[in-house]
Amino acid sequence: MVILLSLSQGAANLYSQQTATIKSSLLSFMLSYPYDWYCENEHNLPENIQAILTPQAFIMDASPATIYVRVVPRTSHTPSLKQFIKNDFHHVKKQRPNIQYGTDFTLTTQEHKKAQIRTYFEEPQGHYDAISYIEEKKAFVIIILQATSQKAYLRALPIFRNLVISYQLEAPQKKETAPTAPLKKKKITPKKKKSKPQKKRKASRKREPQLVKC
Repeated sequence: MVILLSLSQGAANLYSQQTATIKSSLLSFMLSYPYDWYCENEHNLPENIQAILTPQAFIMDASPATIYVRVVPRTSHTPSLKQFIKNDFHHVKKQRPNIQYGTDFTLTTQEHKKAQIRTYFEEPQGHYDAISYIEEKKAFVIIILQATSQKAYLRALPIFRNLVISYQLEAPQKKETAPTAPLKKKKITPKKKKSKPQKKRKASRKREPQLVKC
């Protein structure tokens, strides 16, 4: 019940945001997060993880709340998003037998795409998860919030929510084409009209005066 109420809340505390570009071989997208958080999206990332976000206060220590970003390729054999979410939960269940399903709801991103949210909790460990699934043509984009306590979960939840809403695909860059030289206009020289040879006029014979005989 606590999870359901906390997820339905808006972002009560809005922080100054900064934006990170997350790149994979399939697509690139942008996410916004608070300035007091840190995003690592280039170095020392675990396998199949495109980015990790943590509060800056816990960069060197174990963070009570961490957000992971994954991009899972889609193939011709990939199931629908609904079935993919079920399979994902069963896979996690094998590794964490005590994990339980919480609730689900939908968020709308800046690009008006639907993000399917699933929440889970694990007792007696006291772990709380919120997972967002966004469907793209070539991949599923997964954003995961993991917290080690209910308090940390509730504090990080608005940040997770705003992060999902800020999701936006990066526009493909247009290839610059070399400027083409302007076409030279051909000078059209007027054709000289051939002068028609003038017909020689026939010389008119002068009539000689006739002598009148007397």
